[in-house]
Parts: sequence; C-alpha cells; structure tokens
Amino acid sequence: MTDNSMWEHPADARILRHGGYTLTVIDNPTPHAFGSLPPNDHARARQVADSLLTVESVDAELDPLPATDIGVAPHHTRADLEQVHIGCWGPVTEITDAALADRTGFFPLRDQAEELAKAHPNAAVIGCAWIDFSIDYCAYVFIHPTGVRLWADGYTGEETWDVRDDSVSDIITAFSASAELAPGFDFDAEPQHMQYHDVHEACLSAVMPLERRHLTLSSFRVTRTEEAIGDLEETWLDE
Repeated sequence: MTDNSMWEHPADARILRHGGYTLTVIDNPTPHAFGSLPPNDHARARQVADSLLTVESVDAELDPLPATDIGVAPHHTRADLEQVHIGCWGPVTEITDAALADRTGFFPLRDQAEELAKAHPNAAVIGCAWIDFSIDYCAYVFIHPTGVRLWADGYTGEETWDVRDDSVSDIITAFSASAELAPGFDFDAEPQHMQYHDVHEACLSAVMPLERRHLTLSSFRVTRTEEAIGDLEETWLDE
C-alpha cells in the first residue's frame, strides 16, 4: 500500500498555485425536469471516494463541507492534497479532487470520467479542471449517455489545444442546453478562444438544479496511489 513516506514534500509544504477541479455524474439526465436535490448520502460518498483512480484507500472521515465549496475546496499545504470531497445527492454525484487537475501530460480528469461513464452507462458525466500557471491550463470533458462526447484541454489563448470527438454544437444539442447559453454564443470560435466554461455551466444547468446552499459534501483523508502522488507534487508543489 502507498503511504505518506512516498511524498517528497513534507506535509506542511505550501501549495504554490490554485485552481478548480470537479467531476459531476447525473443519472438518467432529463433536461429541465428536476426539483431540489436530496441530502448527501455519506455512505455512498465514501464508496465513491474509495473507487477513485487516484485513491489507494480511504483512511479517515473529516468534517463535511458546504456544497457551495464544490470545485474549490481549500488546499493550502501538501497534506490537503490527501483530501477528497464528494456529494451524493440522489441522482447527482459530484467529486472535488485536486488530483483531477494535472500538468504532467497525463489526464486524470478524462480517465476518471471514462471510468465513471463505463460504470454508469445511463448517466451524463461533465467535468472541468483548471490551474493558474503563468497562463491558465484548462481541461473539459462532456460525456452524454447517447454516446456524444467531447474532450478539450490546453492553455488559455494558446493554439495547441487538443480537442477530440464531437463538437461543442453536438454537446449543446445532446444536453438540450442551448437556452442556457448567452445570445450570440460563438460555436465557430477557435479552441483557444472557445468559451468552454460557458458550455460546462450550460450543460450542468440543463440537467440538474444548481442550488446547493442546503447541501453538504462528505470529506475524506485518503492514501494516494503512487502515480497520483507524483502528479500532485509536480502540478501543485514544484516550481
């Protein structure tokens, strides 16, 4: 089993950058046909945490967080990178995990999304991750149960974006999310200028309620896999 001795940085080493990282699974997504979400299922959240590709084992249960912290859970030191935060609210599961954001040439966001889509073939999987380097790095993944999917990642304003599978227009159509976009949205923008964040928010808005002030996230301290430790250190702790 991987343990804390495999980290090169001490537990109190400061995180050098910030970012966001969230992955959402919506079972049987039906556009605009939802009410409020039920309370968090903590037992199921622990099962989800234990199944993550970046997690070797769940070691401790921590105090819950407000669900409004989704995607931006506070990470200040290396020890905080040993935490994951998960909400299981009826048909919706949301994962906040700093290991989903990576700059080392691997794609844990995409790999985890694919794994969840295989485990839940009738679900939509929507995720994004970004990191504030001198130029922001961003990654987005959209998987619809009909088979329509899109992956896009790259540096803001740079031309070297990797965009795969279907188009933004295909994604918006699959999620019936056109009404959630601002008028005049440019579907023909080049990848480095495409407003993927707006697409991400539109798809989520179309298939789930976004009001979360009454909800909580389960929090866990975990032992990371050896691969995840190396990626986390290079992404968040190395100069």
